[in-house]
Amino acid sequence: MKDSKTAPAKTAPDLEIWRRTLNVSDLFRIVAKKGAESERMSRITVNQARIFGYIFSRGDEGTIRISALAHDLDVTPAAAGQAVDRLVRAGMVDRRTDPTDRRAFVISISKKGRAHLNQYQRRCRELSAELLADVPPADIAAFDRVLSAVYHGLDAKWREILAARDKSRSEA
Repeated sequence: MKDSKTAPAKTAPDLEIWRRTLNVSDLFRIVAKKGAESERMSRITVNQARIFGYIFSRGDEGTIRISALAHDLDVTPAAAGQAVDRLVRAGMVDRRTDPTDRRAFVISISKKGRAHLNQYQRRCRELSAELLADVPPADIAAFDRVLSAVYHGLDAKWREILAARDKSRSEA
């Protein structure tokens, strides 16, 4: 057991690390987007990219109702619907009637959307390799562990917030 006097205390990072993290994320998205070979992916808005990425992250399941998407991303159903309409017009996603409820629609990434996404992901991998070329593998692994821990913590917190909000709405 470590002596508490000799163990370094864990301290919360200052605000600057979070500002840098958000700035890096935004700048990476901009550089990758502008360097993407796909004209469609370079014109996609941040909100559309969030929706597109969320649908993609569902993996093989791949379809979601617009109302569930709006809930999970904390946007209004109208905003989600408008973004989905633009993605449908661009050919990036497909929208069809929900087989379990003919009044609702489900969306999924289209074949064309997958092709554009593959190009964009390739560009992101190339950009990552270029940016990390001189970074030692041990540092990359440490960064990945920290980033994964932060992501999983934020994801769990977000799910708690959604559950609490849903509970308060159902009780009202």
